[in-house]
Amino acid sequence: MNYSLVPERYKEKDPRTLLYHFPSIPVVKFAKITQKFYFFKQLEIAQDIVNRMGYILLPSVCMHWERVKQFAERRIKIGRNSFFMMKIEELTEKEKEKLNEYVSELRGGEKDATN
Repeated sequence: MNYSLVPERYKEKDPRTLLYHFPSIPVVKFAKITQKFYFFKQLEIAQDIVNRMGYILLPSVCMHWERVKQFAERRIKIGRNSFFMMKIEELTEKEKEKLNEYVSELRGGEKDATN
């Protein structure tokens, strides 16, 4: 179980010093960059806490709508996205496939995230 929903290099583009170095950066561009950075920062913290409890984070896009209703009490919202605290044993085969696809898109082509 060595996978992460957070891109490995998201911290390399830390936007907190951008305003100091580029005071004339457009506000909308800075807001978008900052929003993306803090989304991954929050996701990283949530993932760390959930992993310590023995669960993994499963994006809601990887689940069937009936399963989403079934595990509603385990939902974590970060920004506009929902994630669910799940044990690997609770995942269906289809959820495992979708999770692998999701993680491989983040990593740019790596396969088999849950094994």
